[in-house]
Amino acid sequence: MLNDLLLLSGNDIPFIEAQVNIHQPSIKEIAYIGEESFFIGCEILNFTKESLSMEDRQQLQEFSDLEVLLSILQGNLTQTKKEKTCATLILTLMFPDYQIHFGEKEIQLTKGNIDDLDVEIKVINSKNFNSFQKILSQMFNLKPMKPEETYNPGGDMARKIAQKFEERKRKLAEQSKSSEGKINILCRYVSILSVGQQKDMNDLLNYTVYQLFDEFQRYELKMQADFNFQARMAGAK
Repeated sequence: MLNDLLLLSGNDIPFIEAQVNIHQPSIKEIAYIGEESFFIGCEILNFTKESLSMEDRQQLQEFSDLEVLLSILQGNLTQTKKEKTCATLILTLMFPDYQIHFGEKEIQLTKGNIDDLDVEIKVINSKNFNSFQKILSQMFNLKPMKPEETYNPGGDMARKIAQKFEERKRKLAEQSKSSEGKINILCRYVSILSVGQQKDMNDLLNYTVYQLFDEFQRYELKMQADFNFQARMAGAK
């Protein structure tokens, strides 16, 4: 469990198990890939077998969460190619000094030329993937999947799970779309805080996701408290 001060500071987060630091990207940095790619990438990297049906968990019990995820991302389906791209973009934001490569059993982070003797290689594998996901969830304020949204693949496992990823992506889009049909959670939060607190929007764009969500939640609580006070002053019980 990461301490709140570290997350709120916006500092890089030590990923001790992989001996590498994780960068907390700002909203402005996330803007390079767009909100849709950002949330899809987070959803993919936050995958766990616990979101599968009991039957499918039993079929995959000998494989780790990461191995199942990597097997899906190696597929040739159009939707899995897009999801692999989104996951790569997220990892690039989190590890800006490294090149990202998906293997069969690990995600490899490489700094420098692979042919050079001073090349630096870090890996996200089955031993540290759970720790990585905990950091990811806290850093980006990700919510656990609801029971009614569990995956239920059957037959061709990789294909079915990939289809469920697509369903989750559509649900995410429906919940997060603006009137123009675009995912704009971060845009909306920045805009509301900019007007509501009379802050420079450029300052808010330099916030991390954790900082933005924390301030927005505090702002909501303040608005509720102000409304309650005004109502009581007007005679409400």
